[in-house]
Amino acid sequence: MIHLICPNPALDRTLLVEKIEKNIPLRPTEVRDYPGGKSFNVAYALRENGVTDYTIHTILGGQIGRYIQELNADGGNALRVVENSQNTRTCNIYVETSTGDVVLFYEKGFELTEDLLNQFTQQIENSLQAGDILVFSGSLMKGMPDDYIQRFIEKYPEVLTIVDTSGPALRAAYQARPALIKINNEELKDIYPELDEESPEAILGILKEVTPHENIIITMGDKGSLAKIGQRFFRI
Repeated sequence: MIHLICPNPALDRTLLVEKIEKNIPLRPTEVRDYPGGKSFNVAYALRENGVTDYTIHTILGGQIGRYIQELNADGGNALRVVENSQNTRTCNIYVETSTGDVVLFYEKGFELTEDLLNQFTQQIENSLQAGDILVFSGSLMKGMPDDYIQRFIEKYPEVLTIVDTSGPALRAAYQARPALIKINNEELKDIYPELDEESPEAILGILKEVTPHENIIITMGDKGSLAKIGQRFFRI
């Protein structure tokens, strides 16, 4: 079973307008609503590739939370929800169709209480079995401890943990050596200050000679990506 952890969900609402102008009513030509959060994107990719043995774990609340569950049901994803009384946030994406320009308005997430965090953690832990895959993708919700992912890696070594996050949570998880981790060149520089993060050759040297991880992907912006998978190295 693949467990997709979505700690900071949202309703992603995309509004298409021909031209974005100030101080006048704008009437979208189309409005598209989707469950938001990187774990939902991972689920779409899995389903497109014929993988259905996965569950999304998240926290949802209020009318927006119920609406997200309805949208998700249409997508056919298995979903395990911790209910919350606060309304789930909305992220508005305004697309100017005449230019392709985008304006983003992202609401902050709801207030995370200790009880809500404990419920969410317990739900995940009760679902895990040896050999399962645990995927953390996207940012942690405000109020989650920086070592939240690290704790899972260390507590459940029999579970394969995959990490794609950022900031202190990423650095803490990196030290715990998950089964696979994705990190960008600037974040790698934070861990190895002597690294020339603009040099693919220098990054490859880190992968070959320094990093203890068996599987790691380094993204480098417009320079592409480098990866170490077992004893093999790739550049894309």
